[in-house]
Amino acid sequence: MLWRGGGGLTSPFPSESSTTFSALDTIPREGIRARPQFAMGEFSPTTRNGDCEEIANSSTAYGRRRRNWVDSHGSVPARQVVDASWSNQHCIALQHSYLRPRVEQPRKYPKIAKRVHRLKIGQHFDVPDVGTDERSRNRFRSGLYAAARLDKVSVRGQPDGSVRVTKVGRWSGV
Repeated sequence: MLWRGGGGLTSPFPSESSTTFSALDTIPREGIRARPQFAMGEFSPTTRNGDCEEIANSSTAYGRRRRNWVDSHGSVPARQVVDASWSNQHCIALQHSYLRPRVEQPRKYPKIAKRVHRLKIGQHFDVPDVGTDERSRNRFRSGLYAAARLDKVSVRGQPDGSVRVTKVGRWSGV
């Protein structure tokens, strides 16, 4: 991309002769420059759409909205999300941002965690079709531990691919 400056097209990057390097930017006796000439990461350009400042990738917009909020208001409270008020998920304008409660999708782990919570210590139940491979069981175990939070849980794999979930105690509240 070339920039129009003074009537002609010029590069937005500094020329080799105009770049000055300090002694800190060069490795001694090798002449290797430590500072790169160009930006290495990919940059997400913003576009204006009325009052909105938009980014093409909605995931990048989410992160940028959050960072803008933190820069101006401080940290985002737990279980809160910075969302765009115009339901335009690409907008990153601070005046269109607001805090809303995080909505958890109804997944299997919270349902199982509620069932564990109702158990007495030492009681158990089996969850079918988790899988016999280690990866599947580890994924199930970590998801259940995150959802169960205050309940101590033992997860044991069964030969038929099911998992036995036993309530072994309760974590003390901090």
